[in-house]
Amino acid sequence: MHHVKWVWLFFFLLVSLVVHADETAEKKDPLLKMGGEVRIRSESPLNFGAFTPVRSPVDDDSFVLLRVRPFIESTPIREIHMYVQPQFSRGFAQEESTIANTVNVDDFDLHQGYVDFQHLANDHLSFRLGRQELAYGDERLIGTFDWSNIGRSFDAGKVSVKFDRFWIDGFASWVQRAGGNQYFGGLYSLWDLNEGLDDEPYFLILRDNDGGLGGGALTNYTVGNRVAGTIGKQWDYGAEGALQFGESGAENIFAYAGHAHGGYTFDTKWKPRIGLEYNIASGDDAPGAGSRVETFNNLFPTNHPRYGYMDVVGWRNMHNPRFNFQVTPLKGLTASLDYHLFFLMEPADGLYQASGASVRAGTAGASHFAGQEIDALLKYKWNKYAGFMLGYSFFNTGSFFSDTGVDKNAHFIYAQTTVYFDAVVKE
Repeated sequence: MHHVKWVWLFFFLLVSLVVHADETAEKKDPLLKMGGEVRIRSESPLNFGAFTPVRSPVDDDSFVLLRVRPFIESTPIREIHMYVQPQFSRGFAQEESTIANTVNVDDFDLHQGYVDFQHLANDHLSFRLGRQELAYGDERLIGTFDWSNIGRSFDAGKVSVKFDRFWIDGFASWVQRAGGNQYFGGLYSLWDLNEGLDDEPYFLILRDNDGGLGGGALTNYTVGNRVAGTIGKQWDYGAEGALQFGESGAENIFAYAGHAHGGYTFDTKWKPRIGLEYNIASGDDAPGAGSRVETFNNLFPTNHPRYGYMDVVGWRNMHNPRFNFQVTPLKGLTASLDYHLFFLMEPADGLYQASGASVRAGTAGASHFAGQEIDALLKYKWNKYAGFMLGYSFFNTGSFFSDTGVDKNAHFIYAQTTVYFDAVVKE
């Protein structure tokens, strides 16, 4: 019944903010907004027996996911901003009776709820406290994972310092657990070097009191830098590199990862873009053998659009060349085609999926070639209130799979509709 309490809390905050707006209208009308999204997605993973940890313990499946995220926000004075975003997330049409509500009784939760203290120190300083999304750069290390029907947010505090061409965020989050607490924080900054180039250095710390080898503590430090920019109106490029060190149980950590991409957009009616990309992340040649830990930890990423839409491969123990082609034949309609090749840096370390969990344990004598993936995607933004997506992906397993167990090619079909709504109650 705890989800009923969240419903009442959301209703109470909404009524309170509307009343407050009316009471203060004579002084200065505060800004009060309501809005949200309703998202429905059908997914059909087919022949997924070669990597069942990704989806389900069955080869073929089909289901529909429903997510509803309303929000309310208020700025009673310029220096204070409040935002509340509950979330309903469930498997659609899974209840025999909606009256009984016996399935997914915990599908209602608070996705975001925070207070901003802003425009301090001559508009250079702000604080955010509460449950919040964190997303930086390409979200390869810190992201919202919006493809998930639940998504990711952090119980955190964040301080931001901003100037005209530079900003830096310092944040700290934590999860309290019976087995051992987890803490994640760091510094992330951006320099606007010139009109076509941004530089983003960062330093991150992950402390997990029972997340290391043998159930010991994990202390992982990540230092890295990302650059992204354009040359004229047609060339785009970017690169990122990260180095990790620290301790996992009784072992030291030394790992690294890198990314580079470039693209060219033709100045024609359909705006075709051709892009090339390369991703690399270190793996461990002798996992669990008492040597140092060399598998890169990609922390809390949004991996889904980065390394194939089937989410079979993540930014760990991998080499990944990628080719991308994209066109815009109609206003609001984008068609794209991606081709990925996947190789393992260390076959003994195995293959890791987008979440960081193991898809397939490795062996030292196995092949480096994990497979290839093709992703075809159509996106249509009908108007500012509704968008649609249709996609098909095919994964051709490589010889690594045949060397280590089940070897099956797989298909993934999905369709999504998202509807947005908003309203200004008092301004």
